[in-house]
Amino acid sequence: MSPDAYDTDAWKVIVIITACSLLSTVIVGLRFYVRLVITRKFGNEEWALAAALATYFISVSLILVCVKYGLGQHFYTLSTRERSQFLKFMWIASTAYGAIIMLIKATFLLQYRRVFPLPSFQRVCDIFLAFIAAWALAGTIGAFLHCRPLIRNWDPAEPTGCAERIDFWLSMGILHVISDVLIFLLPLPLLRTLPLPKLQKGVLMAVFSLGFFTCAISIIRLTTLHASTSSDDPTWINVNTVVWSVAEVTCAIFCACIPTLRPLLRYSTGWRRHLYDPSDLKVEQTSREGNTRMCES
Repeated sequence: MSPDAYDTDAWKVIVIITACSLLSTVIVGLRFYVRLVITRKFGNEEWALAAALATYFISVSLILVCVKYGLGQHFYTLSTRERSQFLKFMWIASTAYGAIIMLIKATFLLQYRRVFPLPSFQRVCDIFLAFIAAWALAGTIGAFLHCRPLIRNWDPAEPTGCAERIDFWLSMGILHVISDVLIFLLPLPLLRTLPLPKLQKGVLMAVFSLGFFTCAISIIRLTTLHASTSSDDPTWINVNTVVWSVAEVTCAIFCACIPTLRPLLRYSTGWRRHLYDPSDLKVEQTSREGNTRMCES
């Protein structure tokens, strides 16, 4: 057995999952506290976020099971049963990833619909909601149809085989990144038209632009897909994809929650005059020409 047979990257997965799970739980808990106790405005976006967090916990639990069956070790060092169990639980966790991403995107879009209750803008949000639902459904169908029979995904001894997967998953990943960019760009034109002081407008633009950090992580994750779907050493190679996937979801949850947390902060009177809580503001159309103004939600 070669010296690198004893290498393990499992600790990376455990550390990242532990840290990201704690951060996600704390930030969502703070958001729910603000929305339930302080502002008492628990909306549809909070329900979507709650579903996303629940699905996230299911997914990372499955990934930890994958660690038990060899994730972070070299594939050739594992028994046949360990290989099969790893592939099975990784397939389930990967399928759940699409649902998590869909629910987080829905959180952003539902929040936009509340903050910007302009009919034309809400229709655009509805179109994006339909698109991300179709995207998630296509990913799920693709995962189930990739190998026939389904058990072939984790049992190479089964007859028949699997279709080429890299092109499909790369296409899904590219659509995911493009939709992220478009979703995070959606509110910026409306914010630029608001009759606000430059400081206040700049703060709002910065808050609504936080999601672009998630786009950067999504692109990094996308670069790992080819290796993870074509390698003969999936338990070793998939560590990078798992780490970036967990980081991506955590960053998205963080960016979705930060704009709602201002009520927890104790600003001076001067700052309070200049900063608004985006979660408590709406933009309303005041004329046919599309002029906008802010009001309390």
